[in-house]
Amino acid sequence: MDQEFLEKLKYENPIEEVMRENGIELKRTGRGFMCLCPFHGEDTPSCSVVPGQGYYHCFGCGAAGDVIAFTRKYRNLGFMDAVNYLAQRAGLTVPQSSNVSDRSYKRRMRIYEMNKAAAKFFRAQLKTADGVRCLRYLMNERKLDAATINKYGMGCAPKSFTSLRSYMMGLGYGEDELVEASLLFRSYKTGKTYDFFMDRAMFPFIDIAGNIVGFGGRTLGDDKRKYLNTGDTVSEEFHNSGGKMEPDGYSKSRFVFSLNYAKDTSVKSGKLLLCEGNLDVISLYQHGFTNAVASCGTALTPEQVKAMKTYAEEVVICYDSDEPGQKAALRAVSLLRQGGVGSSVIRMEGAKDPDEYINKFGEDHFRYLINNATDGFDFELEVFARGLELDKRTDKNKFLKKAYSSIACEPDITARDMMERQLADRYGVSLNVVQESVSEAIKQIERFKENTEKREEMKKYYAAEEIVPDNKAFKAERGLIYYIYYNSDTANEISRQISPEEFTDDFNRRVYVSILGMINVGEYVTPEALLEEFSYEEVERVKHFLEKYSSLNVDRAVAEDYILSIKNYNQKRSRQNAEPMSNEEILRKMAELKKNKI
Repeated sequence: MDQEFLEKLKYENPIEEVMRENGIELKRTGRGFMCLCPFHGEDTPSCSVVPGQGYYHCFGCGAAGDVIAFTRKYRNLGFMDAVNYLAQRAGLTVPQSSNVSDRSYKRRMRIYEMNKAAAKFFRAQLKTADGVRCLRYLMNERKLDAATINKYGMGCAPKSFTSLRSYMMGLGYGEDELVEASLLFRSYKTGKTYDFFMDRAMFPFIDIAGNIVGFGGRTLGDDKRKYLNTGDTVSEEFHNSGGKMEPDGYSKSRFVFSLNYAKDTSVKSGKLLLCEGNLDVISLYQHGFTNAVASCGTALTPEQVKAMKTYAEEVVICYDSDEPGQKAALRAVSLLRQGGVGSSVIRMEGAKDPDEYINKFGEDHFRYLINNATDGFDFELEVFARGLELDKRTDKNKFLKKAYSSIACEPDITARDMMERQLADRYGVSLNVVQESVSEAIKQIERFKENTEKREEMKKYYAAEEIVPDNKAFKAERGLIYYIYYNSDTANEISRQISPEEFTDDFNRRVYVSILGMINVGEYVTPEALLEEFSYEEVERVKHFLEKYSSLNVDRAVAEDYILSIKNYNQKRSRQNAEPMSNEEILRKMAELKKNKI
């Protein structure tokens, strides 16, 4: 991160202002302030804040640092999340490491800006006739109070095809970007745009830095789609990078609903309560279970597990009590284990989901469920045994194979050892047999991973492969592109020697023009920067031939030869097209064809 920017970020975010905005009461003492430390309980102020130095220090617990350190610790954020939070507060743009990253950042900020405006619109609709119907649903049917509705920023999408569209376009936003942000959808038949959310109770999706990244909507009518969520708004650049770039929008496979509220409680307790639905989470929050989260209408993913692991050591799975919910719980236990997170599963009777249960039986009963939740591995063993008669050898063997595979997914050796001993003792199997079987299962998993990686590499390779013409000009064009890619200071001179029109291959010509254009405007050229004009497969193709030419020692003299080869090829082709074949050439050609046919 650029040091000059960090200094400006601190200057534009006075530490005393940021602390006050986060609810910390500061009392003036000389040139600075004192306050109760926000990081440990105390009755007498021991935390000193020095505005002139942009610094805080607690003499009680030792917590200290600048405004970035305070934001990270107080809001439980990573470094870049804290930087982005403070940058947005001050209206600054975070410098990016590449042009692609810069475009991604600007696009992300634009989406957040549109979502914030849309959230304001949905909120205002609660005062309309449609909004009253929505409030009646939330307060009477779902038993939510006004404080909870306000806390989660809930609103209403009116029963209209164009209300949000008119509002957002009135603010100056364009149809295309609203479609891209999943606030409008475009009809495939007519090309016209309509509101994405209609006649629904709305729930903003807020990330841990406080940005509204998308929305969820619960139907108020008879729409068969009971819940509708924002479509993925991350760009192709993010998808094509294999998810390695910072997401520039909402991704359902990464987002965890209410983690922004749950993280503070979970950091202290070490636990998160994982639900299936948004309303389950909101209902639990209202009843004092502030560490509840949901995976937003999608099956749990490894990316979501990774997000939760940052704030909790254990996840208590509170999925629906029906068969689909229990199957989802079984899968969640496995994913959490693979992600290095402990798990347990609650057992609900007399209610389908946590929302219904807590409203029916109360907080104490639900707390009892949490405190007596079944350990994740025990839950798996119970599920594996269902429908089997374990006194039969074949059934027991089926059961044990599933158990071995489950244990093999545990990354921690100590935990794995305890699981092996538990299985051996409980089901009368030799510990050596269990250990050997688990070791074999681990090898199978590793082989599967290796084969998967190889398949992915092969897919990438074939995506980059192409049928190329066997002529010197085509190869010379690729070599010339390689040369200007790595020697941008010579690009202008090279472009004067050979024009794009002289290129014999259309794809090579497009790449040549694109790279020259980026160099001319001072942009840093990377394969990723080409994604604005080329598909992922095409960029992979460029990467492939750049790598291929890297072993050929292409210098200026070789580049000059490439230019000459292209020009000679064009001249030769021009003469062939201009001059008709002589009788002798026609006879010779016919003889060659006849010979080849024989």
